[in-house]
Amino acid sequence: MFDWENDIQKRRNAIRFIDAAKEIIRKEGIENISVRKIAQTAGFHNSTIYLYFKDADYLLLLASLKYFDSYIQKPKKYSDKMAAPKERFLAIWTAFGDTVFEHPKIFQNFFFGKYSENLTPIITLYYDLFPMKKVKCPKEIEGIYYGKNIEERSYQILKPLIQEKDCCVALDNIELVNRIIISCLKQLLDQKCSSPSPDPKEWNDLLMKMICYVTGIK
Repeated sequence: MFDWENDIQKRRNAIRFIDAAKEIIRKEGIENISVRKIAQTAGFHNSTIYLYFKDADYLLLLASLKYFDSYIQKPKKYSDKMAAPKERFLAIWTAFGDTVFEHPKIFQNFFFGKYSENLTPIITLYYDLFPMKKVKCPKEIEGIYYGKNIEERSYQILKPLIQEKDCCVALDNIELVNRIIISCLKQLLDQKCSSPSPDPKEWNDLLMKMICYVTGIK
């Protein structure tokens, strides 16, 4: 790895690799991507990728962040409107589900793949290389974007529901509720990746029913 901050040419080359990976994902799908294709599209030898990134999986996650673009503004919109905690919680998860079930293989890999337990450095690097993509957001929803894994992100959304009326989330069960929600998400993503059903809304509706059942939201 190199000094990202001070080597401008290598920053440009890294961006070329990421943009090449984005293009291949768009045209052929994440399941058909390879180091050879990325290097060829970017105009480099295969081995050059490893001078810039830990491995192909790391590069793939950086390229995958493009698919947050359609989602990332939505939670901020609800925060700006100062929505009630339950309304904000449901709106954020609905917006999230709309995005992940549209591109299930990408988000299955992102949130449950090789580097999914520590996403923060990857996200930080992406916004360093693509600062124009970064969204300024209030602190109360910052964890949704920069949480180190899906569990931490989900927990940040759950916390405001503690002691809310018509809701069963409390200090003594929030950890369990959070784990159940993440398990539901993973199960549905796994099924969607191998399912012939193309409608993301059906899967998102099912996820929201599960979430409402677990949290006790009516």
